[in-house]
Amino acid sequence: MSVATITDLDALPAVLTMRHVQQILGVSRVTAYELTHRHGFPVIRLGRSIRVPRAALIRWMDQQAGAQEGL
Repeated sequence: MSVATITDLDALPAVLTMRHVQQILGVSRVTAYELTHRHGFPVIRLGRSIRVPRAALIRWMDQQAGAQEGL
């Protein structure tokens, strides 16, 4: 499977699928779904579907980057 590169987060839909999350973070499908169980990861559950608000994911990434800088 080829991995698409996402270069403009603003061009993405307001609510992302897990495939979008995989591509944005550059992680495997399993890792993307494991993140949904971590405290603080922004997730919306709609029945069996999992979605992530784009703005919340960007904030989460910024928080993670800030935490890494403090190490």
